[in-house]
Amino acid sequence: MKKMFNFNFFENLFINLSSFIRSSIKILTRSDRNKFRAFSTAKSRRDRRVNSFGFTLIEVLVVMIIAGILSAIAAPSWLAFANNQRINASQTKIFQAIKVAQSDAKVRGSDSNKSKLTFTLNSSTFNLDNVRSNGGVQNLDQGIVIKSITYQGINQPVSPATSIPPIEFDSRGLVFDSTQIPICINLETTNPVGAQKKSWVRIQTLLGALSTGKDTACPT
Repeated sequence: MKKMFNFNFFENLFINLSSFIRSSIKILTRSDRNKFRAFSTAKSRRDRRVNSFGFTLIEVLVVMIIAGILSAIAAPSWLAFANNQRINASQTKIFQAIKVAQSDAKVRGSDSNKSKLTFTLNSSTFNLDNVRSNGGVQNLDQGIVIKSITYQGINQPVSPATSIPPIEFDSRGLVFDSTQIPICINLETTNPVGAQKKSWVRIQTLLGALSTGKDTACPT
């Protein structure tokens, strides 16, 4: 027993324990250092990604200048296209309104309350009256007005607007006032971009035969 627990034994035990503790501390320190490095590296990467999401003032200014140039080039073409579409749609509305008035006059079969269209010059509206449905005030597309009405090739005065007689259809679907033929309804854009957009609808005969055109004078 005395031999087992002599001074050398305790001395070696102390040395071994010291070595073990130092080794453990080194391992733990290395592990913690690696964990810290991994954490800090990931954070740095995240920071770099976040910082890369921004734009410099020069980049923003360049994009704004390019957008302004493209807008200046494209805007007139787009407005001209929009005006062309609007005047075509308004021409179609008047064409269809004339056909409706003529058709309803035939269905009613009476001259006591004729189907009719009433126009006001330099206005974007007209009236479709004495029809079975969807009568009353009719709206043209935005920026389109009724510029002039011609009866027998004679322009009606702009003022007073009440002097313009309505277009009426009798029980046979014929234009009631034969002295008006031919009748031209001329449309025009109020905010032209480039060339002025014009179109017209023409009632050619007593039977109500219709024709349309654009960018030219209505034939008389």
